[in-house]
Amino acid sequence: MIYLDNAATTPVNPQVAQVISESLQNDFANPSSLYSIGAKSEMAMDKAREFIAGCIGAKGSELYFTSCASESNNIAIYGLALARKNWGKKVITTGYEHPAVRHPFEFLGEMGFEVVTVNPDKNGIVDENAILDAVDSKTCLVSLIHVNNETGAKIDIEKLTAKIKEKNPRTAIHIDAVQSFMKYPVDVKKLKIESLSFSAHKINGPKGIGGLYLRQGTNIKPVFLGGGQEKGLRAGTENIHYIKGLAKACELLKPNLMANLRHYAQLRAQLLEGLKEFDNVVINSPENGAPYTLNLSFTGYRSETLLHFLDSKGICVSSGSACSKGSRSHTLTVMKLPADRIDSSLRVSFGVQNTADDVTALLLALKEAKEKLQKVKR
Repeated sequence: MIYLDNAATTPVNPQVAQVISESLQNDFANPSSLYSIGAKSEMAMDKAREFIAGCIGAKGSELYFTSCASESNNIAIYGLALARKNWGKKVITTGYEHPAVRHPFEFLGEMGFEVVTVNPDKNGIVDENAILDAVDSKTCLVSLIHVNNETGAKIDIEKLTAKIKEKNPRTAIHIDAVQSFMKYPVDVKKLKIESLSFSAHKINGPKGIGGLYLRQGTNIKPVFLGGGQEKGLRAGTENIHYIKGLAKACELLKPNLMANLRHYAQLRAQLLEGLKEFDNVVINSPENGAPYTLNLSFTGYRSETLLHFLDSKGICVSSGSACSKGSRSHTLTVMKLPADRIDSSLRVSFGVQNTADDVTALLLALKEAKEKLQKVKR
C-alpha cells in the first residue's frame, strides 16, 4: 500500500506503539490518585508535558491535554470568547478553517456574536490585511488556521498576530496548528497568541490525544466541566498511555523538522514535474504552500471515481478534508473555483515514510486512470 493521505491521519510509528504498549501494562494507575503508583503515573505525565511543551517553546504549565485537536479548538474558541463577551462580541476567522473551528464560530453567531469571515481568493490565499482591517475595539477573538488542511495554504502567523495585537491588545488569538505542529518550527514565545491546538495522530502518534497551549495568565472560561483535571480546564481522567505516545512522536520528529521539510519539498517538486505531462491537471494549492500538501484537479474525471481507481492500485489519496466524508470541498468552494475543478479535485499529502517511488507510482496510476476511465460528460 502507498499511503498519500497524511493530512487526514498518519501511520503510528512502531516506536510510539511500543511506548504505548509498555505504558498500558505499567502505568494503569490514575494520575490523580494519592498513592505511590498514582504518583508514578503523574510524574510520567508531567515529564511528557514538559517535553511536548518545550517543542513549541512553551512551559509545561501552559500545556493542557485533550482527546483531540477538535476538542482543543472548541475549548479555546468558546472559552476565550465567553470570557470576553462583556466588552466585545466580534469574532473573526478565515473562510477555509477546519470544521472544528468553522462550526463553533457558527454557533457563536447563534449566541449573538458578530462573526466576520475572510475567505481565500481563487489562488487559495487569505488576504491578511483584510483580517487586520476587520479588527476593532470590540473584537474579542481571532482564530486562524496556520496551514490549511486541504490546500496547504499558509498564514504568516508571527507577522499577523503581532499586527492584530498592535491594533487591539485585548483581542485573544487562537491558532489551529494541527497541520503544522512538528512539521514547521513553532515558538509560541515569538507569537502574540493566547492559544494553539494540535493533535497526535497527524504526527505518527495515536488517535485520541491532543493538546492545547494556553499562555500563562490568559483569561478563559472553562466549558468542559467535571473532576477538575488539567487545572479545571479539561475535566476527565488523563490518558497517560497516549500522552506518553504523543511525547515519543514529538521526540522522534523534533531533530528532523528541517530535513523533513526538504524531503517533502523534493516529493512535491517531483509530483509537480510529473503532472506537467497531463493536459487536464490544474493545481489548486498556492505555490508557496506547505510542501507536504498538494491539491490538484484531474479535470474531466470525478474525484470519487479516481479515488476508487487509485485504491484498486493500492494508492490512498483523498478529495479534501477527511471530516467531509466525500462531500464537496469546503475550501475549494469558498475559493469560488468552477464546479468541474471542485468535483475532480484530489489531495495528495506526504508523510515522513513516503519516497520518490511512491510519487512515481502515483503518476503511473494517474496515467492509467486517464486511459481507462470514462470522462464525465458535461
